Amino acid sequence: MISDLHALFYFLMVMPIVVLIGLLLRWHDKDLHRIRYLLFLSGLLFVVRICLIPFEGSIGVMPYLKDDVIFYSLLALFGVLFTLLYVRWVECTTLREIGWERRELKKNFLYGMGAYIPLLGFIPLIVILTGLELSFAITWEKLVLAVGFGLVLGGFYEETMFRGIIQMHLRNSTSPQKTIFFTAFIFTATHIGYLPFTGYGVFYVFVFAMGLLLSLLRERVGLVASTILHGGIVFLFILGI
Repeated sequence: MISDLHALFYFLMVMPIVVLIGLLLRWHDKDLHRIRYLLFLSGLLFVVRICLIPFEGSIGVMPYLKDDVIFYSLLALFGVLFTLLYVRWVECTTLREIGWERRELKKNFLYGMGAYIPLLGFIPLIVILTGLELSFAITWEKLVLAVGFGLVLGGFYEETMFRGIIQMHLRNSTSPQKTIFFTAFIFTATHIGYLPFTGYGVFYVFVFAMGLLLSLLRERVGLVASTILHGGIVFLFILGI
């Protein structure tokens, strides 16, 4: 098992930031200052991600993650706890109200799986422009990483925060078309610096296209559909590199 204890300092760095911004958001009047609230929340999500960069030597940064089972298991646990506490403590609501419902599961599954097709079409372009090598050498460490980072963080944490909370607030402030675009824009902006600017920015083109598709699925089908796409595509991407 590969593990670098230096990477665990990430949690000491990010915890005070999360608590402080969480307090500011909890005391904020979301109805009167919704845009400012969304900027604070987007900034928090950006900081949580960007704080990973100082540890790239020990854990790697997408799409070059290292198989550190301990760190990414703890990161997945952090993502779940952060999401649950934020929904309950700051939003003062439930996962069900945000979109985690069991209705129309078959429709959500079919649309979520069908949306893989256009995104998988990006893979050859990414490989050509960035020189990224696909190995598909699957180890149990990589499988744990793919589950923790792909299904838990990409699926549950990011979909709840972006397509659940942020998109919900935008939907209450603007049209469905603008909601889809602005959610995808915020989603892409929080990846700045975290993804490499290689291959004419193809990683960011991919993330923005995925963000549009995820927001469209959330708007037209449901949060489960966008989660199936997001969690699954990151899961497969990690297994392939």
